[in-house]
Amino acid sequence: MSALAGVRVIDFGQYLAGPFGPMILADLGADVIKVEPVTGDGMRPVTKPFVGCQRGKRAVALNLKDPRGVELALRLVATADVVHHNMTVGVADRLGIGYEACRAVKPDIVYCNTYAYGRQGPLAHFGGLDPLFQASAGIEWDQGPVEAGHPPLYLRFGMADTANAFASVVGCLLALLHQRRTGQGQELWTSLLDAAQWLEADTLLVEGEPRSRPPLDPGQCGLGPGYRLYATQEGWLQVAAVTPAQWRALCQAVGAPELAEVDPAAERERCEAVLSDRFATRTALGWSRLLDDAGVPNEVALDTNEGELVLFDADAERLGLVTDSPHATLGRLRQFGPLVQFSGTPARAERPPPRFGEHTREILAELGLTDAEIDELHTAGVVASPPDPYPWPV
Repeated sequence: MSALAGVRVIDFGQYLAGPFGPMILADLGADVIKVEPVTGDGMRPVTKPFVGCQRGKRAVALNLKDPRGVELALRLVATADVVHHNMTVGVADRLGIGYEACRAVKPDIVYCNTYAYGRQGPLAHFGGLDPLFQASAGIEWDQGPVEAGHPPLYLRFGMADTANAFASVVGCLLALLHQRRTGQGQELWTSLLDAAQWLEADTLLVEGEPRSRPPLDPGQCGLGPGYRLYATQEGWLQVAAVTPAQWRALCQAVGAPELAEVDPAAERERCEAVLSDRFATRTALGWSRLLDDAGVPNEVALDTNEGELVLFDADAERLGLVTDSPHATLGRLRQFGPLVQFSGTPARAERPPPRFGEHTREILAELGLTDAEIDELHTAGVVASPPDPYPWPV
């Protein structure tokens, strides 16, 4: 039995910041029902990002602009433990699925809203996308690095989105614990703004003093000669020699013993120049094996176009870090696996991302609707199931 077996989550979220958290809860064993508009989640046409945050869910398509669709949504909420979404302030209330409406049908509901800027303040009613918060938290400025003469750099993966989602998972789990102890539900929220600032948490600002955090070098390769990427004869290698012993071992292994007793921070340019020349004489894989033997932490920087190097890695498979499931239109679908492993309540990733409205009939039948009633709702446009031909890649 999984850790969250018996817990039901109703996921009203779209795009990434909303649906990613419920996917993690599904991995932990929750029954997650994705409720999306009869026009589909807005990110469905963008196949890979959509697939990356929908695993493990069942999907029902409801028209929440129709009172009958709202009624069905609240009937689902009445069977649930958690409601989760990423709508901006006021939208859920206008649709009829805000916290008070959900609490009216399930008094102990845990209700999580992942906002852009938060629930209060002058920007609360605005939505937002990941790069806005990378910018406002200083991530893009640091990653430039602007101090070295570069423009700010946008990191393309949704780091603020996913950090926000993980914060929502922690919040939901804590609220569920409180619910189990006291019988009381509650509303909670997270935001992309808070999440991005959390990712910048190692930046310490002291009034009147410059920042002391080590800057990236102009080549955007690292923070110092022992903690950076190096170009090799073939590929790139990341080293992380953070102790004096590891620094000495690195210098000896690459054939630069004259640097072993040098302070790498004080002579950064010299050390990086010498090590760059040395690393250019072998392949990244060759150096990685030598540094492994020498006890120097390192990893080859993998090309994400060569996904099989990660998703078909034998150790990753053995550790349960990848999952393989059949998909109706994509065939065999390999993704990263559950992020937490338990000795007694194993995590699971058994269900592939759902097609649009794939489980509409199944879920409505669980609510007690007959086939005739479901057919009538389909005809009226209140609910939807997978059309034929299917309009999306997934």
